Amino acid sequence: MALSKNVIAGILVVVLVVAAAGIYFYTSQTTSTQSVTSSAMSATGVSGSSSLVIEDFVWPRNGVNLFYQSGVWPVWAEGGVYQTLVALNLTAEQQDNQIQFLPDLATSWEISPDHTTYSFTLRQGVQFSDGNPFNAYALWTQFYMLYYSSANSTGFWNALPVFDMSNVTFGPSTMNQIASSGLTNPSPELLSLMMNPAWPCHVTSANSIVYHLKGPFGFLLGTFVGFPGLVFDPMFVLQNGGVGSPTSLNPYFNTNAIPGTGPYVTTSVVMNSLMQFQRNPNYWGANLTAAEIAANPMIDPGHYNTITVEYKQSDTTRYIDLTSGTAQIAALTTSNFQLIRKDPNYGYLELKYPAGIERMAMNTKVFPTNNTLFRKAVVHALNYTAIIQSAVFGFGQPIVGPNTPNYGIYYNPGNLPPYEYNVTLAKQYLAEAGFPGGNGLPTLELALDQSALSFQMPEAEIIQQNLAAIGIQTQITVIPSGTYYQYFTYYTVEAASPQNIPTFTFDGPIPYTPDYIGPTDYWGQFVTSFSSFGNYAIYYNPQVDYHVNYLFTSTDTTEVIQHLTIAQKLIYDDAPYAWLYSPTLPIASGSYVYNIHVIGGFFASPNLEGVNTIPLMNTVYPASG
Repeated sequence: MALSKNVIAGILVVVLVVAAAGIYFYTSQTTSTQSVTSSAMSATGVSGSSSLVIEDFVWPRNGVNLFYQSGVWPVWAEGGVYQTLVALNLTAEQQDNQIQFLPDLATSWEISPDHTTYSFTLRQGVQFSDGNPFNAYALWTQFYMLYYSSANSTGFWNALPVFDMSNVTFGPSTMNQIASSGLTNPSPELLSLMMNPAWPCHVTSANSIVYHLKGPFGFLLGTFVGFPGLVFDPMFVLQNGGVGSPTSLNPYFNTNAIPGTGPYVTTSVVMNSLMQFQRNPNYWGANLTAAEIAANPMIDPGHYNTITVEYKQSDTTRYIDLTSGTAQIAALTTSNFQLIRKDPNYGYLELKYPAGIERMAMNTKVFPTNNTLFRKAVVHALNYTAIIQSAVFGFGQPIVGPNTPNYGIYYNPGNLPPYEYNVTLAKQYLAEAGFPGGNGLPTLELALDQSALSFQMPEAEIIQQNLAAIGIQTQITVIPSGTYYQYFTYYTVEAASPQNIPTFTFDGPIPYTPDYIGPTDYWGQFVTSFSSFGNYAIYYNPQVDYHVNYLFTSTDTTEVIQHLTIAQKLIYDDAPYAWLYSPTLPIASGSYVYNIHVIGGFFASPNLEGVNTIPLMNTVYPASG
């Protein structure tokens, strides 16, 4: 679904977000004033308690099956179990608006001057937790497995159509060939296929791999710090029934985690209950020095023998478990978060530069939200200040979409103001749309995700009141998450059956956060017809598509910004979304809370959730003393 340092109250939570020519660092910190030095985070091995319990409020969709692209969230195993080729520098100071990628499973890389070829040299001597070797052959297989599992979608890589897959013929026969040959020393026939430069991903040796793009794209490194970049053992997949088919993925991996290369192994998955992780005896970084870990916390070998992440639906239960010591870290929302944040014995995660976005989408393909003037009436009818105060206790800031301020020059390139709360103007637009005072309008549905009511219900109630003030009547409906999201998919699918999507919809269970570190995520997903998930408004403007496409085809920053400026003005005037706010708490109405006398601190996820939404479990360390 997105840093700097500063360890306050034992927690430095650092997360990075790309802003291309301007890439910005962000710090999240607790409110306690007790300081500890960042060196405390570089201790190796187990210190303090040998077990850690974290309680969360949402169970991962599809369990732990990594083949459900965009369908597994949150992924608690990232960092701890699954590593990436490159890691973000979590401790870098903000300086000159530059981002730093550090070696993880790749020791070095080269990028061609035209940004079409990325070549990686891999770390040697690394094994997956089941003992199978990590090498370029495994990476190559994983790349094409993901492509196959997406039904050969050209947008399988973070929904980005950056690879030319026209020459690729990868399927069951190739996977059978790999299963027979193995990936330690592939057969000559298989090796010839893996080294074929006509395919977008090819190996040049056991320890080197190349990714070739169909056009210039300057953000590829940031996409590896995202869902398809999590490295897993493809031989384990082949030895346990294979991928399945694109329309029927192998459910075995829903509860049987595919091995990774990280410091932890997933030992137990009980659906809708818990996940347990234990230290990986084969971890390549088990003997890293304190200095090496401090330089790159993503490869920290961990500080607990056993880590359990439990799903507890009741916020009150999580509060009781945290305060009684049953859990050491817990997600808390609403009144329980408000209560505990006033206690100096507890710290919580707050985002200084938020990357998430809460928006209300208006279905542009159905009546009456297919009327631009009607949508403009809606965006000016909303009291954004009241919404932020009611939904997230004031922990939010007004924005102009589709990007968020952390993306620097790629946010609001036209310097447009947030939509103004202006009842008079809203009534004027509504009359111009043909519905003076709301005459001729049916009652419209405000659909909420059942798992996100802690902040969606308060904001929906304000919106309902605001719209009623200009004559638009709405009914709030609560929909189970499984039903709520089943219709949000590729734009083309949504556009074919727009009647299945309610008039007004929201994100959840937390506001939308980026899937990888790159400004292309929001621009591509929210407002284009090549969106694979995120265009809830089913919005299409051919000129917007044209101008946004420059983000994917040009590395000339000046040219890209010129085109995005035009696109944003078109979107602003079309008003497919009411951009509500960008929250400064990771769960919008709450955060991950911990006792500062028990937990010394942790870093937070920099990739799948884009910004600090879950702790990186291998970086959680006990409080000293």
